[in-house]
Amino acid sequence: MASGRVGYLGPQGTFSEEAALLYQRKVECSLHEYPTIGAVIEAVTSGKVNQGLVPLENRLEGGVGATLDCLSNSEGILIRNEIYYPIRQCLMAEEDIRLDQIAVVLSHPHALGQCSEFINNNLPKAKPLPVESTAAAAKSLTGKAGYAAIAPRRAAELFYLTLLEEGIEDNKENTTRFVVLSSVGQKPTGDDKTSLVLTILDRPGSLYRVLGCFARRGINLTRIESRPSREIIGDWLFFIDCEGHCDEFNNTGLWQEISSEVTFLKMLGSYPQGKTVSVVK
Repeated sequence: MASGRVGYLGPQGTFSEEAALLYQRKVECSLHEYPTIGAVIEAVTSGKVNQGLVPLENRLEGGVGATLDCLSNSEGILIRNEIYYPIRQCLMAEEDIRLDQIAVVLSHPHALGQCSEFINNNLPKAKPLPVESTAAAAKSLTGKAGYAAIAPRRAAELFYLTLLEEGIEDNKENTTRFVVLSSVGQKPTGDDKTSLVLTILDRPGSLYRVLGCFARRGINLTRIESRPSREIIGDWLFFIDCEGHCDEFNNTGLWQEISSEVTFLKMLGSYPQGKTVSVVK
């Protein structure tokens, strides 16, 4: 299957790039790096790329706010695929040093949080210092004695660093869910998922009634997450995933019933359900 140009959240040496490389092995495409999630989504909506790959949620850290905000506000894009990518964090430095010699450990705030137990138990003198990405942490180690970074294994290869420890994440089941965005939706496959976002009415039982719309039809919800709408205090967006394809629900009256209970409803796409991949290093 040819997918043309695929944008992804850079820079090189991040898990986003690793997920993009995995996707490239499945489909025929060229990869194009963008500096922000918003830039990836803008590239899709403007037609600069055919598809865009961005992180949606992490098993430990929850939803990725920038992606959720862009999905709720952007028009003309749909989730076309999802990829569950296992997160394997590594500790690296410019040269081989003992762990008790590390004074500063650099990484993205999420990575530092995902490895907090390892840091506390094994880096007694290290001060965690957050930076904009795991790749930026690895790249900045040049000439910094006593510094280390937490990043994917690929970052050590790209920036010629020494791997000190591998698999240092606190939860070995840690996974990030990436989504592939496109202006073109997917047809039903028989094993699909549908994503939507809505805002409920400000009255008692509103969310209960919305969830009842799914329950009465035997539709299983796989995820529900709330996030401030950033427009009115107390106004919340609810992101919902459910099993099945939106086309299969068209004759059930589901969308009409939900619409009567909400102030905002947007379909984010129907797509094949993803499975956690086994990554060969």
